[in-house]
Amino acid sequence: MIDAIAQFFGVVISAIYEYIPNFGMAIIIMTVMVKLVTFPLNNKQIQSAKRMQALQPEMKKIQQKYKDDKEKQNQAVSAFMKENNMNPLAGCMPLLVQFPILIGIFRLLREADLFLDMSVINPYLFPKAGLIDLLAVPDVSLENFLSNVSIYYLFPLIAGATTYLYSQLSMSADSSQKMMLYMMPIMITVFSFSFPVGLVIYWIMNNVFSIGQHKLIVHLDAIKEKEKAPVAAEAQDNKSSKDKLSPDREDRTDAKTEKPEKEEKTAKPRSKKGKGKK
Repeated sequence: MIDAIAQFFGVVISAIYEYIPNFGMAIIIMTVMVKLVTFPLNNKQIQSAKRMQALQPEMKKIQQKYKDDKEKQNQAVSAFMKENNMNPLAGCMPLLVQFPILIGIFRLLREADLFLDMSVINPYLFPKAGLIDLLAVPDVSLENFLSNVSIYYLFPLIAGATTYLYSQLSMSADSSQKMMLYMMPIMITVFSFSFPVGLVIYWIMNNVFSIGQHKLIVHLDAIKEKEKAPVAAEAQDNKSSKDKLSPDREDRTDAKTEKPEKEEKTAKPRSKKGKGKK
């Protein structure tokens, strides 16, 4: 399966390279294509993350209420999530889909000769200058690290930084996810030192486009909420005006009921005066 994915993306990159003879740009364009295909899943992940963040205060109240009884706490949280159609696994779906793609591209770039015609493709990010071989894996041996700080070390650091920025947007403020907020970027940074530079660039661009997509969807949702706001305000005004009218009606009914009571009170003293005269 992985070889089939690598073969497929090898064909895609070769086709792009025919029109844009730059290996780095071919990888970036391929990343855009993958993002377009996985857009619905990413959109679902973003909406799920937003919903989780909005309902987080209520979740914290439930956790605080049953802090001394973990079993009741878990039951109450599960019931709350079910009631609000919250699916904690929805945010993992894009990662599960992208994982085979990531492994396939890793295989493609690690053994490029098997899937690409390297007699035609120039593997450098800057072909004319012969700088940054996208098929190279950074040499992180202690000897090389101390004697020769390479530009290749920069890409894993950027990969970790962009992973952190995207995780900050997509993860909720729940304490259980705070560990993942820091662990995921660290893991990506460490692993990226053993990946071909082209794969690290794919991951960086994937994060950049994911951040842009997240901000775009949040912006569009904010516009929709602004459009709904006047309608909601008008409905609230109508409701408040009806509420203002209802006390007037109550006052009228109270006034009507008070008149007979006053007449009774005034009628009683007259009857007493009459008895006194007799």
